Amino acid sequence: MRAQKGPKGRIAILTGGGDVPGLNPAIRAITYRAIREGFDVVGIRRGWAGLIEVKRDHGTDNSHAVIPLTKDLVESFARTGGTFLHSSRTRPSAVPARDVPEIMKNRYS
Repeated sequence: MRAQKGPKGRIAILTGGGDVPGLNPAIRAITYRAIREGFDVVGIRRGWAGLIEVKRDHGTDNSHAVIPLTKDLVESFARTGGTFLHSSRTRPSAVPARDVPEIMKNRYS
């Protein structure tokens, strides 16, 4: 079996629509499985509002909107209520087209 040179890809986790019980354990479960399958995992802070703020330009600091998720990090929040990623009341369908990042415009209608 050939050793893989890097991650299979990256998975982003976003929580939106408000807090409900079980979000942090769900984030933990997704993160654990994705890491086990060979993926990098990141969390999008502040739900859809955070995703809209992400810039894809090389070298851009997106730490205000994106956080790397590790087993240790998600484990530390697994027994707390709500979502440690936070959410917002941003509705993706209500965001003006001019505010949608270029990378997402082909998926925006």
